[in-house]
Parts: sequence; structure tokens; C-alpha cells
Amino acid sequence: PLFRFIAATRLREIFTAAALLLVVGVTLAMQSVGLSPALGTFLSGVVLAESEYRHELETDIEPFKGLLLGLFFISVGASIDFELLHQQPGLIAGLVATLVLVKMILLFILGRVFKLAHPENFLFSFALAQGGEFAFVLFSFATQNQVLGPEVANPLVVVVALSMAVTPLLMIIDEKLIQPRFATAKESREADVIDEENPVIIAGFGRFGHIVGRLLKANGVSTTVLDLDPEQIDTLRRFGLKVFYGDAGRLDLLHAAGAEKAKLLLLAIDDPEHANQIATQVRHHYPHLEILARASSLHHSYELLHVGVDQVFRETLDSALDMGVESLRRLGFRSYQAHRAARLFKRHETQTVRELYELWEDKSAYYERAGERVTELEQLLQEDERDFPESADHAWEAPPPRED
Repeated sequence: PLFRFIAATRLREIFTAAALLLVVGVTLAMQSVGLSPALGTFLSGVVLAESEYRHELETDIEPFKGLLLGLFFISVGASIDFELLHQQPGLIAGLVATLVLVKMILLFILGRVFKLAHPENFLFSFALAQGGEFAFVLFSFATQNQVLGPEVANPLVVVVALSMAVTPLLMIIDEKLIQPRFATAKESREADVIDEENPVIIAGFGRFGHIVGRLLKANGVSTTVLDLDPEQIDTLRRFGLKVFYGDAGRLDLLHAAGAEKAKLLLLAIDDPEHANQIATQVRHHYPHLEILARASSLHHSYELLHVGVDQVFRETLDSALDMGVESLRRLGFRSYQAHRAARLFKRHETQTVRELYELWEDKSAYYERAGERVTELEQLLQEDERDFPESADHAWEAPPPRED
């Protein structure tokens, strides 16, 4: 009721002041009954989190969070007695190693329980092996209430601080020594023997490629699918899909897949650099093969066009346009208006990518023309909305002749 009354005033300053006053009041109340001020602050946060105005409160106290968090770590740093590290280096080092190893083992076991893959499980264990910041609060609380003496609490503070300091080293070890072992294990698997030749070769059958592949298969088009993710391949095979393990950048695999006779290469992998390499090789060795490629960004689209890809498809464009169409419909636009606007937008965007690619290396001309194209798009949509009659919208076109 208090915050509802304050919210009715529509004054953010009063809202912020009331939240801070609640924190201070509960903290003083806890201190007056002999409990820790930190406990009072924690309970205040729990109370505010349950409020219906929690999101507004989070926004209002955001500036204080950064300030007080910095103050907290300054006070923690000032309380660390580094002389203990000089006096008892063996004890401190042993405690740090014990803390990190025990926590790492527990986290690894927890990751196995939740069935994390080995690379992710090692990353999970190494990244969270350090002591937490709340340990400083607990040690301070224990010292104030004489649960722990300074001779015990001070070394523990140093241990937690040093465990945080070694976290970057642990991450480097994981990145340089642990993760490459799993990458090597994946790459060492022998490529499958490709025993079929089809008019379409799909490189990459993940979240993008499998949609294209399913559409082609549903229309009776045979495809040869190559992918480099063993887990993805095993999953797809359980669904009855035929997928070959292999790198589409290997010329011998492309030859085995029938690249000499194929008509299309659908490049759907999610690694931009690898996609560029594959496109470069295919364009050089199989110039007759049309390449349709997935682009992760506008910049990647230019790179693909530069290496000879026939047409690029930005992976988020169509889904974003679908959301835009639905947004227009919900805002009162008629369906034909929304869909036609999206078609015009997409056609204009495709032309823009081709045009700006020619100016890609001339940054000044590129940005100038990009701004002009934005203005032209707005004018195009406004003119179409004014001039296009509702009865003329059919959105149908004759299909091209199909070659079996």
C-alpha cells in the first residue's frame, strides 16, 4: 500500500527515497536487536523484490548499485591483510588450491548430473571455481558476532580474494589446454563414405540448413547433406535423416558428393570464415555450381559476394520481416498492406545489398549511398500505400519450368 500511494504521486525521486529509507530502516531495526546490518539489507532486498513495483525500483536505484558495489569492493580490498601472504605463504596457497579444487570437482559433478557436454562442463567448472563475494559479508558478520576470530577470518578473506585473482588463469588453461582437446577429438573422426550423388549439396544442417533441407525433401528434391557436428548428425539419423559427416571444404568429399554434376550448393554453416573458405574453393574448382549462402550479417553478405556466391540470404531477415508484418497487422494495417510492404522492403533490401557491395571498399561513398537508400525506401513505401489499389494485390506469379 505504501508504494502504491507513492506511485500515485508520479514522482520518481520520492519512489527512490522511499526504497532507500526502507533499506536503512530495516537495517537499523536489525542492528537494534543485535543482528547484522548486512542481514537487514538483505531482508530489505527480499521485501522489495516481492513488490509489484520491483522493475521500476530496479531502474530507479540502478545508479546507486554501481556506486555502492564499487564502495563494497574498495572496503573489501582495504580489509585484506596481504602481510599474511608473506608470513604464511604455504598455508594460504594450500587453502586457495583446496578451495578451487574442491569447488571445481563439485561443479563438475553437478554438470554431469545435469548432462552438460564435456566442453561446457569444463568451462562451467573452471569459470565458477573461485570463492564468492558473499563470503566477505559472511566473514565480516562472523567476526562482528565473535563466531570467528580475526586470526581465522583474515586468512580466509585473503584466500577468497586470491581465488578470484586466479580465475583468469583458470580460464586461460581451459581455453588453451582443455577445449582444444575436444575440438581435436571432433576433427579426428573419419569422414563418412558418401555413396550418393544428388542435384543439391547442403553444407551444414543445423538450425538454418535443416529447414531448407526439409522443404526440398518435402517437394521431392534429393539432397546430399554434409555436416561437421557429430552430435547433430547422430540426432538427425535417429529421426531417419541421411546426413554425412564431413567438411564441405574438402575437395575430395565434394567430388564424392557429385559436385561435378550437381546444380546447387547450399552453404548453411554458422562459421562465417569457414563459409567464405568453402565458397572460394567451390567457385574456383566447380565454377558451374550455383552457390546460395547463409550470411550471418550484412558485412558477411559482402564477403560472400566478393568470393563469388550467387545469392546470399541473411539468416534473420525473413523472421524479422514476419514479426514486422504481424506488428503492422496488430496496429490496424490490413493484411495485404502489411505483406506487400514486407515484400517491397525485402526487394529493396536485396537490391541495396547488391548496390552497396560495389561501394563496399569506398567507405565515404558507401555510407552516403546507404543513407540515400534508407530515404528511398521510406518514399517507396509511402508512394505504394498511396497509389496501390487493394484489388490489385494478388501476390501470385507463374512458376518457372521445372527440370526433373
